[in-house]
This record gives sequence, C-alpha cells and structure tokens, in this order.
Amino acid sequence: MRYRLTGWIAVAAIAVIAGGCAKRTPVPTAPGATRQFTFAWPFRDGDGTAPRGGTTRGTPVTLDPDPSPGWVSLQAPGLSKLERDRRAILAMAGTFRASFDFLEVAGFRPGFTPDRPYQSWGTEYVYVLRDEPRLVSLQHLLVMFIRNGNGDGGVDGPFVTKHWRQDWRYEDRTLLTYRGNMTWAKERLRPADVRGTWSQSVFQVDDSPRYASFGRWEHFGNVSTWQSGTTWRPLPRREFSVRKDYQALVGTNRHTITPTGW
Repeated sequence: MRYRLTGWIAVAAIAVIAGGCAKRTPVPTAPGATRQFTFAWPFRDGDGTAPRGGTTRGTPVTLDPDPSPGWVSLQAPGLSKLERDRRAILAMAGTFRASFDFLEVAGFRPGFTPDRPYQSWGTEYVYVLRDEPRLVSLQHLLVMFIRNGNGDGGVDGPFVTKHWRQDWRYEDRTLLTYRGNMTWAKERLRPADVRGTWSQSVFQVDDSPRYASFGRWEHFGNVSTWQSGTTWRPLPRREFSVRKDYQALVGTNRHTITPTGW
C-alpha cells in the first residue's frame, strides 16, 4: 500500500483559559533517551526538551510520489467555485502517514514553565462518509502496524481504531461551538457572513462534538487552502489525562491540499 502525507502542528499559548493556577513541574526524560528536533524551542536545554508521546515504532511505509486522484480531479478546468471547493475537501480522503506536533510557546502567568512538547505519528485511512452537493463528511480511521520490539523483526497488527470525523457544510448558518467547561451552544450566523464559505465541524471518536468554525477555500496553481476563524475546543485525551492547569484550547485550523497529501 502507498501512503500520502498529512500532518498537524499545534502551537499553543497555554493557560489562556485556565482552570486553575497550579504550577506544573516538568517531567524529566530518562538519561540517554533519544532527542528529537523540536521547532522553535527556546526555553531550556537538556533532556527536559525531549518530546513525550509516540513511543511505539511503526513499520516502514512507501510514499506515493504521484499526484493523488483527488488532486487531479481538483485541477479539472471549468469547475464552479463550489465544485472546486468540494473537490478540495474530497481530496483529503485516502491513506496517509500522519504526524502531530504540539508545542507550548508562551505562558501568561508568573513562573510559567512550558511542558515537554508532544509528538506522535500514525498511519490513517480517511474515507468519505457522505458526499452531497453542500455536505461532505470524512471519517478518519487509524490503521496501525507496529514493530513488536522482540528483536526478531516481527510486526503486530493491523490495529484499527475509529478516530475523529470532520463534516463540511456549505453556507452553514448554525454552528455548535464550544464555550468551555464541557459546554457547547448553538451559534447563529448571518447569511452575508457565510456566503461562499464552508463550515468544518470536528467530532471526537465517540461522535460527540469537539469544535466548529467556518472559512473560505482559496485555490492556487499548486495548493488549495482553507482557514477557520478562532475557536475554543476542549482538551484532547493526551492533555486532560495529564494536565489540570487549564481546561480549553483556543486555536485556528488551516487545511492545505497539495498534490501528494495535505
């Protein structure tokens, strides 16, 4: 199987929406642990900068160097703006090698010390759940093959896990937005504000809501890109399972479609 590239980078200003002001002590990394390059990490030296997360090792994957069928379809001449937008969203379906980086870069309370960066990886299959003229729904599945660590070159898997879902709606006037403390509320938008836009609603692995926003797709010769407005979102499991000093994230999403991934 050939894979394409996708990745998420979250650069966080932590504790903007704090659930408390408890000081967090960084967890040291075991001596001799492998250090990875971390973009723009200016706070301290030593093993305390080693990222957490992603401890398993996957099998090698073969990346497909050719433009994806979704990208080729997106480049067809004579498409309406609506149809080109739709095809950009549909181009996110397929098999991907995904990476994730979460990095704290600023704090807004005295004595702030950033936590270790979080880095992880996965091989993911994204399939089209619904494809309608003004609605596209994409379901993500993690499909993992993992080296068993026994030294014999053995591989375990596949391990298939339902992951997140993203629903895209054209000129959507009703968003279910996160308000903090595990509370969501409907937000009604004016027709003039959503004209020509697509909303993206993100759902968690149990299909409960996560966050939603809207924006416009832009198409260029070598990329198509969409950016959301600013959204609140609840902490993901990788954070709420280890952090008690804040209770919400504030961020934006940017989706950029390239010939070989997104």
